[in-house]
Amino acid sequence: MATRTSPDERNTDDFGIERINEDDPGFVDKMRDKYEWFDHIMRMQERFSSKGGNQLSAGITYFSVLSVFPIAMLGFGLLGVVLAGNPDLLTRVQEEIAGAFDGEVGDTVNSILESAIAQRGAVLGIGGLTALWSGLGWMNNLRFGVSRMWSLDPTEGNFVMKKLNDLLGLILLLLALAIAFGVTAIGASGLTTTLLEWVGFGDIPGINVITWTVALLVGILANFLVFFWLIKFLPRTKVPLKSAVQGALFGALAFEVVKQLASVLASNALGNPAGATFGPIIGIMVVLYLVWRILMYCSAWAATSEESMRLAAVPTPEPAVIRVRNEISPEAPPVESARNVGIGVAVGAAAAGALALLRRK
Repeated sequence: MATRTSPDERNTDDFGIERINEDDPGFVDKMRDKYEWFDHIMRMQERFSSKGGNQLSAGITYFSVLSVFPIAMLGFGLLGVVLAGNPDLLTRVQEEIAGAFDGEVGDTVNSILESAIAQRGAVLGIGGLTALWSGLGWMNNLRFGVSRMWSLDPTEGNFVMKKLNDLLGLILLLLALAIAFGVTAIGASGLTTTLLEWVGFGDIPGINVITWTVALLVGILANFLVFFWLIKFLPRTKVPLKSAVQGALFGALAFEVVKQLASVLASNALGNPAGATFGPIIGIMVVLYLVWRILMYCSAWAATSEESMRLAAVPTPEPAVIRVRNEISPEAPPVESARNVGIGVAVGAAAAGALALLRRK
């Protein structure tokens, strides 16, 4: 088959010159060109994947679970100190635990509580040190993951100041998570109904629906504050307010869905001995992984907004090296030697030509 030499009329311009045309864009590219919000979603997904969002979420989950037990140990130590001086309160707490957990589970929890009271000094000391160590590592890795979504180097900065910031962030994070999960737990439990009946509002038609709706809205507000703080103040850079608010709103809604599902699964899993034994740790791991995955996505959303990309620092390219002369390697002969060899060859050729002429004569 002969090669075509004439221009393709379909790709020629008004001057008869054939231009190279790109292929027609696919469906996704057309959607990105048409809708800015869809392009933003694709930029978020690209940033999340390129920076290892899945691996970062899993790593943060590991350090979170590693910190849960020392923090719980510290909490039991503090509870032991309080209950040791209040025998009546201790009796009430043990009765509530026995009523909340059936059979051996309640006895096990009460025995743990009694051990914490008897060894409250050691529990506080060991729990405090391990909670501090593991908690700072948890906070550092959390800040690392969020900063990676912003294409930042999280290792820069003063070591002491970073640890102090991590300690403050750990305390605020624990308080924020406790409030967020506490609001959802209260709204999903029977405590709200009991309080309404106690104040005389239990007979109002539809009060349970109204209460659940109010608890849901309050929970979403608490979630929003948690995610806003995580997105706005964890990265070591300036985060635009609009981007932080958008990311926090998306995160609050997704976080509330995770909390509602977790409350339903927890109530069902704790109803049997096997679920009460293995369910809590598995549930904690799954919930934490989903929470940090949501945080990575929301951080990637905030980092890929138009205002954030305008503020992003563009790295300086490597300096260009322009060579104005050829370099000669050490193995190559010197220039002067090469010139002498060339002159010698020319002289030898001339002498040989002269001898040949003499012989002919």
